Amino acid sequence: MPDQPVLQNALQVSTFDEFTHFVRQFAANLIRFLMIVGGPGIAKSQSVRRSVGNRPHLFLETHATAFGMYHKIYEHRGMPIIIDDLDHLYRDQASVRLLKSLCNTDPVKRLCWPSRHPDIVSGEVPASFTTSSPVCLIANEWNTANANVGAIEDRAIVVQFTPSVGEVHVKVREWFDDEEVYDFIEEHLPYITRPSMRHYLKGKELRQACPDRWKELLLTTMGLNEKIKAIRQLITVSDYANDAERVAAFEAGGFGSRATFYRWKKRFGIT
Repeated sequence: MPDQPVLQNALQVSTFDEFTHFVRQFAANLIRFLMIVGGPGIAKSQSVRRSVGNRPHLFLETHATAFGMYHKIYEHRGMPIIIDDLDHLYRDQASVRLLKSLCNTDPVKRLCWPSRHPDIVSGEVPASFTTSSPVCLIANEWNTANANVGAIEDRAIVVQFTPSVGEVHVKVREWFDDEEVYDFIEEHLPYITRPSMRHYLKGKELRQACPDRWKELLLTTMGLNEKIKAIRQLITVSDYANDAERVAAFEAGGFGSRATFYRWKKRFGIT
């Protein structure tokens, strides 16, 4: 799996058990400001919402305008605030200013809107208010683009969640009910570069929609078709004098170990 840039001062978490522990501490109001950074398709958002449960809360995605966020946060004062999809947050100065105030480490934070927005003029929303809401920010990646964005990160307990392909595979076993798709993906685990639970859901849909071609199509959606072709070519090409040379090239190409080479050779039916 390609390494994500390691965030300075982030807690590096690689198992679902440890990740769930931090999420539950946020839901129990023991962590007042939690930032979660990790790749797509690893159940970050679902885990947070599941831990909060039926407790009143606000779940926001940052395609909302900055003032729309301000308005919603006012309506949900004191409730847990979960803001998802932060990858482009640093491009919007108004959102950064708003979150910098919301994520203040003081028990009670004051938020202000500096302009005369029609909703403020009408009295629907005040120009400033206080809230004690705990905050969880969720992002696929995080870019400390400037000092204001850096100040938000500095105030948080930052968890960088990077589960392995195998860790995600075992977690999916808890709820996924298509044995054929699950077993097929398991065969290809050594070649999956980015773990995602969405592979399994796509596989189930493709198996139902295209029963004769679903394996080929799933490999394509997972970005594996070309890699498997490259592996077959390496194993069968006549440019190498023997398997020792092929294994060396296999390992140098990042395809896996000597044992993995021979597993693929057996799968291709090559003696």
